[in-house]
Amino acid sequence: MSEVAAVEIPKRKQRIFLSEDFEPVSWEITEPYYNNLQSREINSVADLRKWLRDSSELDGALSEHGRWIYVRTTIDTSDEKAKADLINLYANVYPKMSVADQQLKQKFVDCPFVEELDPNLFFTTIRRIKKSVALFREENIPLTTEMQVKQNGYDQLMGAQSMHYKGNELTIKQAESFMRSTNRAEREEVFKLITERKLQDADKLDDLLSDLIRLRHQIALTAGFENYIEFRFEELGRFDYTPADCLQFHESVEEVIMPLVHQLSEERKKLLGYESLKLWDKEVDTSGKPALKPCNNTDELIQKTIDCFNHLDPYFGERIEIMKQMKYLDLDSRMHKSNGGYNMGMDEIGVPFIFMNSTNSEQDLIIMVHEGGHAVHTFLTHDLELQVFKATTSEVAEVASMGMELMTMQHWDIFYADTDDLKRARKNHLQYILGVLSKTCLGDAFQFWLYNNPTHTKEERRAKWFELVKKFTAANIDWTGSEDFQETSYQNILHFYIVPFYYIEYAFAELGSIALWRLFINDRKTAIANYKKALQLGYTKSIPVFYETLGAKFDFSKPYITELTTFLQKQISEL
Repeated sequence: MSEVAAVEIPKRKQRIFLSEDFEPVSWEITEPYYNNLQSREINSVADLRKWLRDSSELDGALSEHGRWIYVRTTIDTSDEKAKADLINLYANVYPKMSVADQQLKQKFVDCPFVEELDPNLFFTTIRRIKKSVALFREENIPLTTEMQVKQNGYDQLMGAQSMHYKGNELTIKQAESFMRSTNRAEREEVFKLITERKLQDADKLDDLLSDLIRLRHQIALTAGFENYIEFRFEELGRFDYTPADCLQFHESVEEVIMPLVHQLSEERKKLLGYESLKLWDKEVDTSGKPALKPCNNTDELIQKTIDCFNHLDPYFGERIEIMKQMKYLDLDSRMHKSNGGYNMGMDEIGVPFIFMNSTNSEQDLIIMVHEGGHAVHTFLTHDLELQVFKATTSEVAEVASMGMELMTMQHWDIFYADTDDLKRARKNHLQYILGVLSKTCLGDAFQFWLYNNPTHTKEERRAKWFELVKKFTAANIDWTGSEDFQETSYQNILHFYIVPFYYIEYAFAELGSIALWRLFINDRKTAIANYKKALQLGYTKSIPVFYETLGAKFDFSKPYITELTTFLQKQISEL
């Protein structure tokens, strides 16, 4: 491994509006700053810019405080102090803050000097704030508070799941690593143990999802919408596409991508030599070789990621080194730790926190470089003047992560010294990308159904999910004996519980990332430069302009999908 040069550890910028010791642990501490902003006179565009900077400073401090509390609840779901702090935020601070924040947004919208702001910089901000003002209903505050508290219950349930195998207590994530074992009997045994444990919480998780759907539907009705779909699209700021576009995208993926998914699954079945493919046969390597292992522990994963990023661009490697030295990485899988992985931007310090559940598996490499891409994005937007400029949409944010996945592949020899292993890893990932496109349509179609039918029963929900699973997964999978588990497997997807409708963005971003990678293969220097330039835009430009800056198109039509998947197929065939 290469040596890493010394890096400068960032420090929080000096506060101008807030006191240096400001810590928003209560509304009483926070309220005076909102009152100052609300009562302040704005007599010029210069006054407005100053007012925006002060508002942004308050936003950054409040955001970072809340995010650290959330991090504490996920790194240890049994931490009662963290849970109490989060509930205090939801119950006692956020409701009052929501009203005060809305008053500031209304003050901004009503200000006559808004029209004098540079439209090249403020167009997306003005558009977003006006939409937020239009959506706000004070009656929705208690409903939102209840929803936020219930959402945290998902992490509590999932973090408590564990199972015993051969005398060891394992997290579900640790147990899932056995799905790559070359021993089919072992895979089946562990899969059934995982299934048994997950089904113990199935009714609780369904009750939770039902409560969340009820609350979200009521929030939409209160805001004057017919259903939550319409409300959520507005809330997410989806200005550049519609629900109808998503439904059309589902059809295009079904026509273009699903035949490839079926083909690859048939090849898997043939290579494994099985009469039928079961759910526990989907991850084992078809070569008959042991599962790929990019590292032996998380320390090694971190250092290899730094080396890999340095080879791609020294700036990227230095960002992960900073996070390592600041201990802003929590990667091990352990008991009482929430599922999943995330990059949590910390707005004041500008250094993000990466959370994941590593088991030293092939997928850990993907997750680490994925979240590393998000981290680089956080660093690149930190110096933008206002917080609203940094709050990128998911269609943009996921390009940062997925683009990094593909560009780093050139340097995966750092993780896999053996040439055959390197080829296996690259091919596996490219095939996985096809699965991402189908999986996201599955999840998106499911959410459309959930909120178009908000009074559905648990049994109807499970039946609909299984119907869609069969539509958007390989046709040759034998579900026999696993129907109960498969009917509730949507419970593994935290987005449905915590960030509804944040899912189709992965597919759109995957297309943008493939286009970026195509450019990278032909012109590495330009691709990296475009990547940095696009990420630095933050949310100062529309999604189509971001993709254009990247060297891609924000296009999810059938011809464009076909064009990019044809390129992807060619790359797979060459491996």
